[in-house]
Order: sequence, then C-alpha cells, then structure tokens
Amino acid sequence: MLLHNEAGAYLLHLRDNLPGVWEPGSWSLPGGGREPGDRSLAETARRELREETGLDLPGLEPFAVETATGTDGSPVLIQIFTARWNGDPATLHLTEGVLLHWFRPGVTPRLRLAPSTLELVHRHAGLPAPTGWPVSPQEPPAGETGADPPGRRP
Repeated sequence: MLLHNEAGAYLLHLRDNLPGVWEPGSWSLPGGGREPGDRSLAETARRELREETGLDLPGLEPFAVETATGTDGSPVLIQIFTARWNGDPATLHLTEGVLLHWFRPGVTPRLRLAPSTLELVHRHAGLPAPTGWPVSPQEPPAGETGADPPGRRP
C-alpha cells in the first residue's frame, strides 16, 4: 500500500529481520497476502493495513500491478493501492515489523529497499526512476534526514 501524506512523504515499514520474512530487514510498503475470506483485493489491502497498523482507510485507489519474488523464489503478482493519510506513525499500534516512518522520495535510494518499491514510490511521486540503484548508504547532509522531525505532524 502506497500511503502518502500531503507533504509528499511516503509511509514505509521496516520489516523484521527474521528467517522466512519476505525482504527481511528492509523498508517496504505496508500490506500482505490475500486470505480465503477476502472478497476483493481492495478488501485484502484494507484488512492487512488494519491488522498491521490499526488504520482503516476506506478511500483506497488502485495504482499498479507489480511482480515480486516470493520467499520460495517464484513470481507473485501484487496489486498496489494508494491512499492519503496525514497522521503520525508513532501513534499507530504496529503488530508486524519494527517501525513505520515517513520518507520523502529523494531519500528512498539511500534506504535498504527493494528496487521495485523504490521505483513505485518515485513513479507515484511523478519523479524519474532513480539511476544507479542500489546506492551505497550515505550520511545525509547535516539536518537533512528526509523524514519529518520527531514531534512534527505532517
């Protein structure tokens, strides 16, 4: 799920670094797989978001269908939805992963992030795909983290 705020930042989810977790230890989009009781992909996205973060966002819009690589190496089609949310991720009850945080698209090439996720964020933001991915991690210039400062609500 591509969650973005009116400041142009995207909410990313730091995944657990555990065996069997898809893209362990990476930043990713919140979301997950379809379950037998889900009547639609939009319902799956809403359920996963509610389960992982407690958020209930009815205004989901389909954005793209992407192919990812599953934990067993097989291709998996993923429907990406987008929604706007202007809240503070520190107030959410995270049930999976380590952390939720807002990042501006210009910072995302410096994160441990799947190339497809990086491209999705840039495409949604209307920016060209980053070149030279993966980029070696670098320290941002002084005072520039790409994230909203603590205590500041987007």
